[in-house]
Amino acid sequence: MTHLDPTAPSRRRTLLLATALTAGMALSACSGPPEEEASAAAGDDASTEDQGQEKVDKILFSYPFNALPVYSILTEQAKEYAADRGVEVVFTNDNMDLGQQVSNLTTYLDDDSIDAAVVFPADPASLDPIAAQYMDAGKHWVTYGGDLENQDATLQFSFEESGCMLAEDAAKWAGETLDGEGTALVLIDETIQIGQERTDGILDCLEESAPGLEVVTQQSVTPGDGLSATNTVLAQNPDIDIVLSASGDAAQGAYQALVESGRATDDENTYLGGLDGNGTLFASMKEGSFVRGIVTAAFDELGAQIIDLPIAVGEGEAEAVVDLPAYLVTAESEDLDDYIEAFGGAEQ
Repeated sequence: MTHLDPTAPSRRRTLLLATALTAGMALSACSGPPEEEASAAAGDDASTEDQGQEKVDKILFSYPFNALPVYSILTEQAKEYAADRGVEVVFTNDNMDLGQQVSNLTTYLDDDSIDAAVVFPADPASLDPIAAQYMDAGKHWVTYGGDLENQDATLQFSFEESGCMLAEDAAKWAGETLDGEGTALVLIDETIQIGQERTDGILDCLEESAPGLEVVTQQSVTPGDGLSATNTVLAQNPDIDIVLSASGDAAQGAYQALVESGRATDDENTYLGGLDGNGTLFASMKEGSFVRGIVTAAFDELGAQIIDLPIAVGEGEAEAVVDLPAYLVTAESEDLDDYIEAFGGAEQ
């Protein structure tokens, strides 16, 4: 298994797309291309169709967890990048409900304006037949954050490697602070592929890198899950030293539970870390709290691939698997402020 190097310098990223560039492109779109340019574009389309390829102009993105903090930043990045590429992206409103996701996707199946769908498979068994229907209807299907049997491509983001990266950072801290001893609560997610692979990465690398830690596991995905699970464990073991979460949003709930139990936010003997960006945790990290590590993909890269990958599928140039890198963010990271800004500032 190849692990990403947690000691590598984090890259300086531009999380917010240039407004001036977007506005300029929108203005150009409103004024319309010159006649010869329009003809050239039409020629490109004809050439694409002659080659058996299908131009993608409108993309459907379905991510059912729209109540999670990560949803708004992810969809906003995709929307802004779609404007840059001159295509349209629309979003399902699934209200954290798998049945609603299935219903919405079934409705959009009959929408002839949709050329491609990028879908997070909350329940692969339910969504795989729908993926087949989309492909039979001539629409492209990109699975986001997992694999289905029926798909044109999949967009992933270093699931197991990111879990290992977080575990290794926590293990290093435990070695320096606790002489490698202590108790770690791992908030796992065994319900879906991304959660399972991240969980495997955390547990396997924690065992390898910090064999002196006692590990307790609890299933958690949402902030409410993390709050409840951490309270349960704290009731039996109030001296938990480390909390790692396969979901950044569950880590937010764990942070709340620790603070409400009387743990000082800057407690030197506590490590809390999670996967996926979370505005509350980034802001707490900036303030010097015990939030010490967050491993996440870059949202500008994710937003771009939500658009680029289905377009590439239509052009017949897509790779079957696009696996984006993940980055370890700490209080010392140069781009911590960029992450906080991307989530709307520190007032979450």
